[in-house]
Amino acid sequence: MSGGGRNLSSFNGFTLAEVLITLGIIGIVAALTMPALINSYQKMVLRQQFKKAYNTMLNGYRLAEANLGFHPMCYYGDDNIGAPCIKYENGNCIEYGEAVNPTNQLSDCPLLREELMKVLSVIKVCEGNGLADGCIPPYKGNDTLYKDNNENASEEDTNMATTGTAGWREQNIQNKSHIWVLSDGITIVWYGSSTALFAVDVNGMKGPNKWGYDLFPFTLKSNLAKALWLEAGASFTEKGGKTTKEMMQSMGL
Repeated sequence: MSGGGRNLSSFNGFTLAEVLITLGIIGIVAALTMPALINSYQKMVLRQQFKKAYNTMLNGYRLAEANLGFHPMCYYGDDNIGAPCIKYENGNCIEYGEAVNPTNQLSDCPLLREELMKVLSVIKVCEGNGLADGCIPPYKGNDTLYKDNNENASEEDTNMATTGTAGWREQNIQNKSHIWVLSDGITIVWYGSSTALFAVDVNGMKGPNKWGYDLFPFTLKSNLAKALWLEAGASFTEKGGKTTKEMMQSMGL
């Protein structure tokens, strides 16, 4: 029968070979782009977790301060330069000189710490032996990181490089640091038993458990005229990570 109708047989579909080739190309493109997308997503999640942890700690300190009803003397002064080391032994400072502008205040730290415990949702505490007692994963210390980057470093070299922040050495973190685990998954790693120096693991036991990725040190700062606030602590990171200061600056904190 003649007419204007089209012959359906003139429309050819894809062959099996063409479909397989197309799927293969899609698979290759996905394989190349997925790692980058996953990495970007993980970074975004960690950034949001960092901001949450920062706000949790800052609000916790300020609520504790409000509950106390006075400005607690527990902070590092905003104009303090610190005390110089005047005597070393095996790379460790064993004698300090006088600090310039000594505005650090630590007399009310026990009171602030007690109140902070009340306002944060703490579900587990380890007062030393945090690794053995399951409060923290096996974090590296600043001494371990220094050795990783300086394979020929001696013990004295390593001690000298970390003497001002010895509390962040691996054995001290694992065996001496007080640890608070919060109900929302944040882990607070105190510098020994300090109330004004600490690090937060923004997602607790979840990976990567690396300095500059999900583990960041902070310092509690203030002066007699200002409320408590947080500043970046020590600046060491693991390869590819960001310092606390870099994270805060990138998020406008």
